[in-house]
Amino acid sequence: MSAVMKKAEHGNVEKATVAQILAPASIAVVGASEDQSKFGGRLFRMLLKHRFAGKVLPINPGREQLFGIKAYPSLEQLDERPDLVVFTVPADKVLGQIEQAGRLGSRGALVISAGFSDAGEVGLRRERELLDICDRYGMRVIGPNCLGVISAANQLVLCSSPILEIDQLPSRPIGFVSQSGALMTTYFDRAWSMGGGFTHGFSVGNQADLELCDFVDFLIDDPATQVICSYIEGVKNAERFRATARRAMVAGKAWLAVKAGRSSAGSAAAFSHTASVAGDHAVFEAVCREEGVTLMSDMGAMLLLANSMWRNMGHKVSKVAIVSPSGGCGALAADALVEQSLELARFADATRAVLAQHFPQGQADNPIDLGARITQDSKLVAEATLGALAADDSTDAVLMPASMCPQDWVDSLIDVSTRGGDTPTGKPVIYAFEAGATSQRMRDKLAGRGHVCSSSLLESSLALAAWKQRSNWTARLQPSRPQDCGPVATLPQGVLNEVQSKSLLARYGLPVNQGQLIASAEAAAQVASAMGFPVVMKIVSPDIVHKTEAGGVALDVRSADDAARVYAQLIANARAYKSDARVEGVLVQAMAHGDVELLIGARLDPQFGPIVVFGAGGVLVELLASRVVASAPLHADDVAAALDGLPIGQLLKGYRGKTLDRAGVIDAIVRVSWLAHDLRDHAFELDINPLMVSRDRCFAVDARLQIL
Repeated sequence: MSAVMKKAEHGNVEKATVAQILAPASIAVVGASEDQSKFGGRLFRMLLKHRFAGKVLPINPGREQLFGIKAYPSLEQLDERPDLVVFTVPADKVLGQIEQAGRLGSRGALVISAGFSDAGEVGLRRERELLDICDRYGMRVIGPNCLGVISAANQLVLCSSPILEIDQLPSRPIGFVSQSGALMTTYFDRAWSMGGGFTHGFSVGNQADLELCDFVDFLIDDPATQVICSYIEGVKNAERFRATARRAMVAGKAWLAVKAGRSSAGSAAAFSHTASVAGDHAVFEAVCREEGVTLMSDMGAMLLLANSMWRNMGHKVSKVAIVSPSGGCGALAADALVEQSLELARFADATRAVLAQHFPQGQADNPIDLGARITQDSKLVAEATLGALAADDSTDAVLMPASMCPQDWVDSLIDVSTRGGDTPTGKPVIYAFEAGATSQRMRDKLAGRGHVCSSSLLESSLALAAWKQRSNWTARLQPSRPQDCGPVATLPQGVLNEVQSKSLLARYGLPVNQGQLIASAEAAAQVASAMGFPVVMKIVSPDIVHKTEAGGVALDVRSADDAARVYAQLIANARAYKSDARVEGVLVQAMAHGDVELLIGARLDPQFGPIVVFGAGGVLVELLASRVVASAPLHADDVAAALDGLPIGQLLKGYRGKTLDRAGVIDAIVRVSWLAHDLRDHAFELDINPLMVSRDRCFAVDARLQIL
């Protein structure tokens, strides 16, 4: 064993930071080769091609030199410590050599090799052993099963992708963290071709040690990075994710994300509506909304937004002006923006006056049709139009969808809008070229000036919609527990029937319409008569979730004889619907009337904790799919704002001169959120459907709760 190894084995094992790992003085590549059919060969050549400034130590037992650089048969033969060791050899050869790297005192390991937790139980055991070795020596791990690192800012390329054949890595103040190596390189290539770029890109692979949030935290601290893009498949640590998102907001760094896997797991749940409408993706979407992560659905739109946003950090977007050489293209652009809930800018009189000098009467409006102009000098029209929009307070951004037209029209717009510090707009300008090869010169011109462009109106409108969403973000308020709203000393366990569920809700101050559970036709007649007609009768069974579908609800029962008959019918309907259903009896309740029905639900998300869901209820629960999912507990003002964004929420404000108990609804949702908070140590699921809302009150007429 060399002296270097002996010293490292007993030295300081304090773990390196991501920043330290990305600034190595020396790199050893285990599996380095000149063979370009191998990962190690391509990665080694790309490291050299992109001019890594430190020392490179190729490890290859069969060669004395690689590309003119001295090669070593193994890490043991090194006479110096590499700061970073890259592994491209098969998984079964990694463990022994990573032990050698640890003895040398290397600070970091990048494991490109697959065959770890991505390869079943055997691979999982191998990954655990890998981590044990690295923990013992204080070594950090990127990967395994990843495509590596592309860092233009650090002139560090540890990746084998063919996109790296270019001579210079375009750099923009944007970082990219991806749980897919192929997607990382795909969108690096896409960004470069559209005039964008990145400071750093990380493929995180299995995240055995360093995970997505470690790299996002690095980008938050990196002075060269202003916007962070990410592709996410799953979150390793929910609290860490929230903490990192908050750090990004405090630092003024925009974090954009696209997440795969819109889980359908919840839709198969049999207990309640809550699980199906608050599935995994809906919860993740809620957490991103709460913590200021801008979640998007399209990778191209994310790149377009990031590469547009960094020039206008802090700028808010809501109202958009459209400038197009085609009236038809402008009309389609207007549709696309409105469909994404963006507003078309309504120009000020001063703006209209300027435009009227160059456009015929009636054309000085939004969208602006360049094809209809009366001034033929394209440069003059571009200067006047963009200058007027820059001065117009009602315009936040400009969208330029360019259809086929004389190219000097668009040329002039590009010249004026990309002049650098003296651009007359001072506002985001996004180009969308939907034509093919004929528009390539325009794309190339923009890219050559470091400005991005899009290939579709949809992509552009999605980017602007996400910018608007980010512009409107506000932090959630600190919730406070209402009076007489728990917590209770002892919580019931198991599947609670409606009577038991409502009893717990009442202890949290929720208004419920109480009823009585009966087990015979005679009791039905007696209880209904004592309660006063009309009454509602409902089957009570832990095996029948949707009572109406099972014929398990009878409304407007008006006599004792009817009550006895309905009891028998409900029992028969339940047996016909599900022959083995456990029937606990029939619930008799006073008939309740309301104007609007809502759903309020809650459950424990395995990652992010207690959540609440609310929206349209009753028979509308499937038809009006818009609903809110939020982490519990909630502040009343946040509930009110969320309700206002729902179609059903507008009804709560009143209609046709009728006001409804909106305040009662808000209070009920807040109280449910505190119940959810108090159940955070239990797997639970709550469904209130419907919460009946009338002019002066609201009350839960049906509730179902499971606490495990």
